[in-house]
Amino acid sequence: MKNSNVILVLLGVVAVFVLGVILLNLRAVLLPFFVALLLSFIFQPVVLYLKSKKIPTAVSLIAVLFSLALVLFLVGLLVYSSARSFNNAWDAQYKNRIESIIADSDGTIKELGESLGVDMAQIEASDIFQASTVTSMVSTGVGSLFSSVGNIFLVILFMLFILAGSGDLGEKIKHAYPDEVADRLGGVTKNISKQVRQYLAAKTLVSAITGFLIFLVLWILGVDFPVFWGFLAFLLNFIPNIGSLVAVIFPFLVSLLQFDTLTIPILALIFMQVVQTVMGNVVDPKLMAFSLNLSPLLVLVSLIFWGWLWGIVGMILAVPLTATIKIIFENIEPLRPVAVLMGGPITPKEKKAAPVKAAA
Repeated sequence: MKNSNVILVLLGVVAVFVLGVILLNLRAVLLPFFVALLLSFIFQPVVLYLKSKKIPTAVSLIAVLFSLALVLFLVGLLVYSSARSFNNAWDAQYKNRIESIIADSDGTIKELGESLGVDMAQIEASDIFQASTVTSMVSTGVGSLFSSVGNIFLVILFMLFILAGSGDLGEKIKHAYPDEVADRLGGVTKNISKQVRQYLAAKTLVSAITGFLIFLVLWILGVDFPVFWGFLAFLLNFIPNIGSLVAVIFPFLVSLLQFDTLTIPILALIFMQVVQTVMGNVVDPKLMAFSLNLSPLLVLVSLIFWGWLWGIVGMILAVPLTATIKIIFENIEPLRPVAVLMGGPITPKEKKAAPVKAAA
């Protein structure tokens, strides 16, 4: 028994390693496929509804494609123009402001060193922090994001093929298995599809509202590039804790460079944090039809793993993919213990609902 357990553990390690290598090397194909798979869960009810009204599948797919393409075009146009303006303004305005702050801080550092009896003559603030480094980081980040978005055609192609087969799985299961097994499998697949759809729809809606409110706050306060910051908040809201923090810090730092007083930056920071707190702790749990309860350690590991594999887009997809895997495991009896281990602390309700073994 001990030898078999060791073999199983070693085989699991090898399987995880092989899976990681496959995911890394097939990134160009698998990344658009997983994005398309998650999107298909959201659009599947629309296609099924149109099919129930005797509308041909081709017409249903064209309607979904046109709606999605229109939304993506409008959002992409706004975000691209805003990101381009931000990049240009960084070189023309903010870079000079940072360099002047660095130059002013040189004198302060030297005065501090003299008061402490330390020779600071050889230390320059510009050696520690350079505005050109920030410029390259901003350009690289925006460029990598839009290069990932450039795979949108492949995403739509995958999504159309997945949606074309919507509703056929149940019929295939009925023909492939006996009635009792088919009913059980059909119930499991429907439950998985429903829960994944509820999670993705709720998370997307909360992220969209969060991004819009961030845009509204910054636009009212007069902070530059509110559309860009709102879109960034929408994307980063899929990354728990870290994403919401970054979505608040970046526009706050830019507002510090934009305004001569601290009033507007502090107000922007307070209002953005209020939006993130209310949406994350009040609205999100209300919209979610069930408690996902992912382990914080698992979330951190998934962020590192998917971020290492697929970069920024992988970090955005990390939690939705992990949540989908947990939902699947919860609905498959042999894998349910793994889903419990993937969860966070057991709540009093869950303890009360846990089955009690009868005494022998």
